[in-house]
Amino acid sequence: MPFKMAILPPEYQEEWPEKIREAVPGAEVTLFKTPEEAEVYIADADCAYGFVPPELFSRAKKLRWIQCNAASPPPSFWYEDLLKSGVTVTNFRGIYNDHVAAQAMAFVLALSRRLPDYARWQQRREWGPVLPTAYLPEAKVLIVGLGGIGAETARLCAAFGMTVTGVDPRVKIPPPFVTAVHPPEALDGLLPLADFLILITPETPQSIRMIDERRLKLMKPGSFLVNVGRGKCVVTEDLIEALRTKRIAGAALDVFEQEPLPPDNPLWSMPNVLITPHMAAKPDSFHVPERRTEILVENCERFELGKPLINVVDKSQRF
Repeated sequence: MPFKMAILPPEYQEEWPEKIREAVPGAEVTLFKTPEEAEVYIADADCAYGFVPPELFSRAKKLRWIQCNAASPPPSFWYEDLLKSGVTVTNFRGIYNDHVAAQAMAFVLALSRRLPDYARWQQRREWGPVLPTAYLPEAKVLIVGLGGIGAETARLCAAFGMTVTGVDPRVKIPPPFVTAVHPPEALDGLLPLADFLILITPETPQSIRMIDERRLKLMKPGSFLVNVGRGKCVVTEDLIEALRTKRIAGAALDVFEQEPLPPDNPLWSMPNVLITPHMAAKPDSFHVPERRTEILVENCERFELGKPLINVVDKSQRF
């Protein structure tokens, strides 16, 4: 008998029930505007999309699979009952590879050519001096997080002649354009060698506050920090101090510990900082809605046939 599925917030698409029923004839798929509306329905649902809060999860007696709405489930997605259960969790890993990699590369180029400084001078209509720049063909980049986004970022960096090294807890064989990949415990020894540190890490218990005062002091003098991963991986106060004292040359940030970044945060006015409002990856980015639909529908087809699902999350690592 075909499965029964609850589609829950956030970030669902109105056409999904119809598309899933087309792919799996007979499947019962119902879209709910709020989790509360699904309290009765979830009791005998086989699978769900979105965030299933703990109180709703406790009512689910047959649930075997949850498709998370994100490319990397946020900490708020997890709770003890879900982690201990046999419910499989999948994500939308891979749908933002080109978008976030482009953002990372744009940051690298902007920092290397001192564009934040020139942009400020432009606002003041000031013809400033020519500033020293970084020469990318001789630069070394360390990418922390070599999943799909990290691998695509490595390709772009290599196209500009940069030497790319990576750190990742799961990737053992270097992807194309990466000279070597190391386990997380090697990070301290690699930081002093990198001209650019690019963070593309999910938010996990291991990555939260990963870049703190101690590690910022290990970074190569004159190097740059780029964060397009998760804001809580960097200790904001420690980064501000490293930038203020010019321990590092600059930073480009799309994510922050606190979002939105408060108006009184010193990062806004620092001349060696480039800020974007967590826009590298959004559900309505070019081609992302279609990619989300493709993964969800394919997993529904696989679930119905008893085949292995794609993008399964390692619950012990939470990504």
